[in-house]
Amino acid sequence: MNPPKATRTVRLSNPEGLHLRAATLIAELVRHYQSKVSLHKGSRRAEATDVLQIATLGAAQGEEVVLEASGDDAEAVLDALVALFRDRFGNEDDANP
Repeated sequence: MNPPKATRTVRLSNPEGLHLRAATLIAELVRHYQSKVSLHKGSRRAEATDVLQIATLGAAQGEEVVLEASGDDAEAVLDALVALFRDRFGNEDDANP
C-alpha cells in the first residue's frame, strides 16, 4: 500500500523570501514529523530537511512554492508548514509589507 500523499501551494509574503532563517525553521519543523517532505519552485526541488537546498531554491516574495509530503502524517506536516508560511516565519518586522 502506498503512503498517503498531500500537496499545498503557498505564496511567500515575507520580503526576504526563503532566506536561511526561514529555511532553518522549515527544516526544524519537518524533522518533528515522519513524512518525507519536499518544496518545489518551478522545476527546482528541495528536501525539506536540507536548509541549503531550501535556501538555494531562490524563492522570493510573491512567488509560489509547492509543498509535497508523503507518509502517515502528510496532512499534519503540511498544515504546520502552511501556518509557518502564513506567519511569515515568525518575523513580526514583516507585518507591514
